[in-house]
Amino acid sequence: MNTKEAVQSLPEYVNVPLAELVESSTNPRKTFDDERLEELAESIRSKGVLSPLLARKVNGHFEIVSGARRYRAAQRAGLQEVPVRIVAPNDEEALETQIIENIQRADVHPFDEAHGFRALLEREGAGYTVEKIAARTGKASAHIAKRLRLLDLIPPVADAFTAGRIGIEHALLIAKLGADVQEEALRHCYYAYYAANDAERSLVPVSRLQAWIEQNVYLSLKSVPFSKDDETLVPEAGSCATCPKRTGFNTLLFSEVREDSCADAACFNRKLDAHIALRVSKMANLVQISEDYKTTGETQILSRRNYVEVVTRRGKKRGETRPEEKLCAHLAPAIHADGIDKGRLVKVCADLTCKVHFGELQQEEKQRLQWKAEKTAANQKAKQTLAFRHRLLADVLKRVKPEFGTEELRVVAQFVLRSLSHELVCRLAKRHGFQNPKDAHDWQMAEKARTLYKKADAAALAVLIFEAMLLGPAGSATADKDDDPLSDAASLFKIDAKALRTAVAKAEREKVQKKAKATEKKDKPAHRERIARK
Repeated sequence: MNTKEAVQSLPEYVNVPLAELVESSTNPRKTFDDERLEELAESIRSKGVLSPLLARKVNGHFEIVSGARRYRAAQRAGLQEVPVRIVAPNDEEALETQIIENIQRADVHPFDEAHGFRALLEREGAGYTVEKIAARTGKASAHIAKRLRLLDLIPPVADAFTAGRIGIEHALLIAKLGADVQEEALRHCYYAYYAANDAERSLVPVSRLQAWIEQNVYLSLKSVPFSKDDETLVPEAGSCATCPKRTGFNTLLFSEVREDSCADAACFNRKLDAHIALRVSKMANLVQISEDYKTTGETQILSRRNYVEVVTRRGKKRGETRPEEKLCAHLAPAIHADGIDKGRLVKVCADLTCKVHFGELQQEEKQRLQWKAEKTAANQKAKQTLAFRHRLLADVLKRVKPEFGTEELRVVAQFVLRSLSHELVCRLAKRHGFQNPKDAHDWQMAEKARTLYKKADAAALAVLIFEAMLLGPAGSATADKDDDPLSDAASLFKIDAKALRTAVAKAEREKVQKKAKATEKKDKPAHRERIARK
């Protein structure tokens, strides 16, 4: 006896133990509201199962074709058996019954409903279309189309939807977007989307999410530089004319959007990139320009600071002509490689020597170079002055002779060292070769310098006292000519400060010249390489 004959021999309605029933793996209904399930269980406890389950005999057990919710509620209610109507459909017929049965119920989750619709459309040989499903289920075609769109939700958004953290209208708005922006759109579903957990967040109105999407995601197709009918620009994407993510075409889904727009930013930008590549390949002298002011590295794209976009048609009611409205002999065709005008063809001047379009920039550059030269000269002069004064300090210290006894000098040295500021003590430590840590104001180094007087002899103590007193003046490039202790000490010890200043200036000039030659030698290969590339 085959399975069908065995089922036919059974009564059509029987009470079947719950232990012999199993849920069907093909049932499109996956989401069950726990609160409603408990309400049904409470009803079953008092009244029993009023509507029999539909099941078929498969491999020695009864597989539930429809009634999974009643089965689960009966389990909660503590029933041992439930009424079942035994049927004998094949796998295809059982699947169709499950889908039709579930998607017609009012409490089925929209996401499960969407899976059911797709399962019908994917049934081989069934010939289902959106219109046929609408006729069979009594649902509107627009309703079915919107439910099917829910299947485009990425997992994080789908999880939030099935868990009840966002509503059907929020989910539908997000489902219409490209996968690359859906997670960001999900964050904007909440007022405090930086909250620590879901319990702290509250949903924004659908209108607010719609406004954010229109301002930040939908891309206008009104004046795109590529042909919307071109199927070969990006073959895998096809033509925009019949794209389901084009609001102007798919009005059934995007009924709330007025302007003809693209809801798939990734595809939109792929087409712009393909359009730019096609233009560059056909126009050998086409310049690619960027809205970015930073340099673009080794690419052939000009940064914003290196070109001026020229407007060839001037407005009628205009006073003085602006530089970007003037023509010159250096104009070249260009295409925007990024930004809001990406893909648009324009005319630009990219010759930095052009006085018409880069006159102000040249003047600014001239002033900048002059300021830089003046600053460099001032820094060099200060550096030279400091070098001279430190040399002068060194010569002074060489001529210091002790007049007090060693112990008297030690007391004076101790007092002078203890009176120094922390900065000067650190400078003294560096002069005496102590380890110079990364932190120039390390207290350990400073304390070590303050103890130099303890082991020094009379000659060293005398020098140490003068050194400590003259450290401050030696480190100043703007000393007062009438009140300069270092100059006074140099005069006291009959040091020729003028000759020393000349010698230091000569040494500094030689050092600068040597550095300039080394830089020039290093830059020559790079300069030749740039010329070769041009």
